[in-house]
Amino acid sequence: MRPNAWKGTLLAKEALRPYLLRWLYYPLFPAARPAFFTNCWRYPNSAFPTALTPGVCALLPEPAREPDLLFLPMTDWHVRTQRTQQLALAFAQAGHRCFYVNPYLGRQFPRVYFRDRAPRVSMLAPGIAEVHLRLPREPVIHHRLPTRGERRRVVDALASLVQAGGVRRLVQIVSLPFWWEIASELKSLLGCPVIYDCHDLLEGLQGVMPQVADHEPGLFQLCDRAVFSSQPLMDSKLAQFPWLQAKSLLVRNAAAAGGFAAEAGVPGCPSRARAGKVIGYMGALDHWFDVPAVREAARRRPGWEFVLLGRVESRSLLALRGLPNVKFLGEVRHSELPRHLARFDVALIPFLRNELTVAANPIKLYEYFSFGLPVVSARLPEVEMFGDLVYLAGDPGQFAEQVERAACEEDPSLRRRRMEIAQRESWAGRARQFQEAFELLLEAS
Repeated sequence: MRPNAWKGTLLAKEALRPYLLRWLYYPLFPAARPAFFTNCWRYPNSAFPTALTPGVCALLPEPAREPDLLFLPMTDWHVRTQRTQQLALAFAQAGHRCFYVNPYLGRQFPRVYFRDRAPRVSMLAPGIAEVHLRLPREPVIHHRLPTRGERRRVVDALASLVQAGGVRRLVQIVSLPFWWEIASELKSLLGCPVIYDCHDLLEGLQGVMPQVADHEPGLFQLCDRAVFSSQPLMDSKLAQFPWLQAKSLLVRNAAAAGGFAAEAGVPGCPSRARAGKVIGYMGALDHWFDVPAVREAARRRPGWEFVLLGRVESRSLLALRGLPNVKFLGEVRHSELPRHLARFDVALIPFLRNELTVAANPIKLYEYFSFGLPVVSARLPEVEMFGDLVYLAGDPGQFAEQVERAACEEDPSLRRRRMEIAQRESWAGRARQFQEAFELLLEAS
């Protein structure tokens, strides 16, 4: 299908979808409405720009530290706690005010557009405001760029919020090319620099359409600083765009401040003496998950429990449902993860090796380390750098063998070293790397 015809078909579907979902589909299948569409409204909120604008000002605290930060993210705050949310939490703890735009752009609103069109702002946590913007067609940001009219609506709403909130200095942190023209207009209008936080190889993500991913060069051109979450990801982009070198910065992922386990008040790993081991994974269950590797490990050890935490997003995972010792526990709130991790004897990063995963710096590795857990992983550069603290495999047979080796690990010094890494490699430390970039950008502006 030609691009213009494809776009026309998509826009036609978007015009109908909001009404079909709210008036037909959700009433018939109420369980199909995502829980995070409801959870996002369980915070103090106010509409803007209206007569209620003073309510917005009352919600927003005075900044303890400048600049304020505007996040134009890839994922919703309430779905899964990932890099962007962790950074916002760390910045807020450091005194910055953070404005996190809900990327559903209306899909999460309880009522249709003509009955509730005003944007809203809600306070998620001290120093963190979520911005709910409303567009009539409710675009999926991974599928297409916004139209000119949609850009105008978003820019006008954000500019009015910046004015109402008394923002003096602002930095934009962008995570997806969907936002690049919006960020460009805000930069021109408000003089706020742009940081592109490049934390995924977009062309490797099946859910990100070429109509969005192909505009990443425009975002690289626009940004004042390009931040990369892994060395392989940065190297691949610098090979494509050598001129990026001067404004590139490596900021890897991390663990929660103080360690994921310690922060939640959960003790470390369980006793290794028990016969029935618990082998666990947390994260998305998507197309990059190595099903044959986990199936082989579970087949060899039928008395061990293999626990998978996360939403199933690829049908390939169905091949594991027939194994009685593989348990799918579904999506788990981030605050509940420590309770599950405390049961693990071994933690898994069972990724197929491809361009996407080779470029990844898995957040889960640091969170596993905060419990001192032995980690069995595919041979990924950002995992291999931890040497004898991880168990690497190149095929399903090796993966199963490494799971058995890791489950029998007896050296307590390995656990201590992992926990020390999790303490050292914190989100607070990563935020400081960004803060240094902010200061340089604002001095130059």
